[in-house]
Amino acid sequence: MAAIKAWKYGDPSAPFFPDDFEIVKKAVLQVTDIKSNHNKYYAIELHKGTHNGADCYRVFTHYGRTDDLNSNPDAGQKECRFFATLGEAQANYDSIYREKTAPRKGYKEVALASSKIGSQKARGTSSGQVDARTLEKIKASEGQIAPVIQPSKLNVAVQNLVRYLYDEATRALTTTVAATITANGIETPLGILTIGQIEKGEKILGELYELFQQNATSRPEMERLSGEFYTAIPHRIGRTRSAVDNAVIDSLEAFQQKQDTLQLMKDMLQVNGESGSVLFNAQVDQEYNALGCELDWLPQDHPQFLELEDYVTHSLIKMKRLEVRNIFRVRRKGEWEAFTQHLDNQRLLFHGSRIQNWVGILSRGILLPKIVVSMGINRTDAGWLGNGIYFGDAACTSYYYASPGRYKTRFLAIARVALGKKKEYTRITYGLTAPPDGYDSCHGVRHTSKHPSQFADDEYVVYTTQQQRLEYLVEVAE
Repeated sequence: MAAIKAWKYGDPSAPFFPDDFEIVKKAVLQVTDIKSNHNKYYAIELHKGTHNGADCYRVFTHYGRTDDLNSNPDAGQKECRFFATLGEAQANYDSIYREKTAPRKGYKEVALASSKIGSQKARGTSSGQVDARTLEKIKASEGQIAPVIQPSKLNVAVQNLVRYLYDEATRALTTTVAATITANGIETPLGILTIGQIEKGEKILGELYELFQQNATSRPEMERLSGEFYTAIPHRIGRTRSAVDNAVIDSLEAFQQKQDTLQLMKDMLQVNGESGSVLFNAQVDQEYNALGCELDWLPQDHPQFLELEDYVTHSLIKMKRLEVRNIFRVRRKGEWEAFTQHLDNQRLLFHGSRIQNWVGILSRGILLPKIVVSMGINRTDAGWLGNGIYFGDAACTSYYYASPGRYKTRFLAIARVALGKKKEYTRITYGLTAPPDGYDSCHGVRHTSKHPSQFADDEYVVYTTQQQRLEYLVEVAE
């Protein structure tokens, strides 16, 4: 069979094809191969047009290195192949698709809410299997008129908090992922990612983690799956051999980082949800409303501020001083009502987290972790007392789980935790998914000279989200 000629798009000697055409089908493919240092895209489209009263067809392709799209969305090579019948065009389209997605080439189809590559007609339209939630979001956003920006009605301290947290979440995400935040969502060089595409990344990461847990030493397999992860979720990897080698996901720290990134992406899409463009529109009231929780600033002379400041100060066991800059009362919708009020032994305890996580925590609450790695200590599963939500009674302990933002401050939650009957441990006990029978929570008891323990700090663990509720958010600095 004779080879099918590929014409460079725009070549004046190429067969005529009308500008007004229909896209019969299309796909956006991507491959990141750690071993060969490839990071490439391939868009393929089947077009149908009419010329001189007869149907005509072409297969349009656009391909190149994904990194180049960051500076030039028209980078890469564009080619056309022309056909007289739909059957011929379809056969060529399918042949190219099979070749690119076969194991030798390794491309995977990417689901995009809005494509940025391909023909001009395809750009701005969805591609791949777009999940129902993303389709609903696209439909809801169509025809929306930008609101008139009104002066904020929020307390100035709350305004500053909201902008701070959103900015830090956005910066953390776009620094790690090859993406920008727009009015429509998380926009990569290929297009706007769907929720389903992010979940695809989660599935690949889960496969990688299972391989890692088996103590597998197959470097090629870790490289292959890492490449599949970056194929699904484009990252800023770099072009040098050392940068590519370091991109292999083969440590607990790397898994935690990628899991945090995926959660951050989901959180940012969630808060963007029905409010439309809160990630892009600087109107702070919209961002505040998207969080879905009440935040009330406490003045520094307020009795409650002074009481909580004293609580923070007197809880310090490993630091001499911690400055309390701001305190906000927090009330998340539904969380207070769902709280396990009947359990006794309720305590106000601290919970620290990276600054980029607080948009998500305020909007959806504290999640039960899947993988926890802390302070450089390798753990073999979710945590020292299993898969639960961890709290401390010393602000300094939670402070080290937090990370500073551009203002050099960190955030700690003070949560009401219903501990009920505690099971005390002095030895690390992996694998717990619930407290032992007859108990409501677990307590890793802090080591002292009189009472030896494997726990450097007191750790209180509950295994259901209903046993805790956020009550305060404290901004602190050393």
